[in-house]
Parts: sequence; C-alpha cells; structure tokens
Amino acid sequence: MKRVIAVGSAVVVAAAASWVIWHFVLASDDPPMIEAANGHAYQFVPAPHIRWDQARAAAAKLSWHGRPGYLATIDNAAEYQLVLDRVFSHDYPDVIYLGGRQTGPGEWRWVTGPDGQAEGGKGRLFWRGDETGAVQGGLYANWMPTAFQHGGKWDTAKVCCVSLFSYGIPQFSTSLGTGDADEHVAGYLVEFGG
Repeated sequence: MKRVIAVGSAVVVAAAASWVIWHFVLASDDPPMIEAANGHAYQFVPAPHIRWDQARAAAAKLSWHGRPGYLATIDNAAEYQLVLDRVFSHDYPDVIYLGGRQTGPGEWRWVTGPDGQAEGGKGRLFWRGDETGAVQGGLYANWMPTAFQHGGKWDTAKVCCVSLFSYGIPQFSTSLGTGDADEHVAGYLVEFGG
C-alpha cells in the first residue's frame, strides 16, 4: 500500500479489499454523471495507475452540456460532502486525483478549472504549510493525518498532487503523481462547470 502507518493489519487489509472491489466491480465502463444544484456536474473516471498530468489532460478533453471538464477542485465543505455522498456513495476507492498541486514548498493550490485562473494563472491558494499549516482564503481542506510525511518515498518535497482517498479513507492526501504502483491510483475526478 501507499504508506506505512501504525494501524492494525485489519485496517490495511480492509482498505486493500475496498480498492479491489472498487477496481473490479464498481468501476464501470460508463461512469455516472452526478449533477449538482450549482450547475456543475462530477464524474469519476476509472484509470488505474494514470499519472496526474495525463489525468489533467484527459479531463480537459471532456465536456458536459457545453461545459468544459477539468480535474475537480473542492472549495468548501458542502462540495466535499456532495462528492462523498453522491459520486462515491458505495465505496471509497484508493487514490483519486484532484486538480490541486504543490506549486512551491508548502504552497498548495487548485490549478485546474476556474480556480486555476486565479492569481494570473498560478491557481487559487487553499493551503499553506504541512500538517501544521492552515486553510487560506476561506477555502476548504480536509487532510488525512499522514498526508504530509517527512522523509521516505512520500516526503513532502517529493509529492506534487492532491488526491482524494488513501487507504480508502475519505480525506485529502498527497501523491507522487507518477501513477506509481505502490499508490494504487484508481483514477481521477472530473468537474464540469465554470
């Protein structure tokens, strides 16, 4: 699995089983489109072991009712809950790419869709720091406790991308963005709107 954490082996086994179930049973060839009240829509695209840059390019090629697709950005708690309740209502797969990146040491920005146009195209800053950091600009973040590691394969200096889920836990995490087999990348979340 992606990270070694101090939990019982049953949790890790359950998370691995969850990923297998999602990967082989729940991920269909035609994933559903989930419409939101704000005119946006969301779609999970299964794409095991895809790189973040490939996911970003693939999302940008999609459209829905004339609205462009982009890797999803989650700006508030209501949007986060909608994604959990309606897009992933059956199970939480493992690593799902979102449209966020570390653009400088400890500088986490949404870099896709309308948020990506903020600050002259640099992206909307939503988190500054690591596990002791803080939400910026009244935006939203829900990081898992092990998202920021110091040392090892997933050191904060080596990770680039924001993901949803790790070990099937419904929180933000970080990713190498390379599609590394140890991360169990399941795909990416596309948002349509703008």
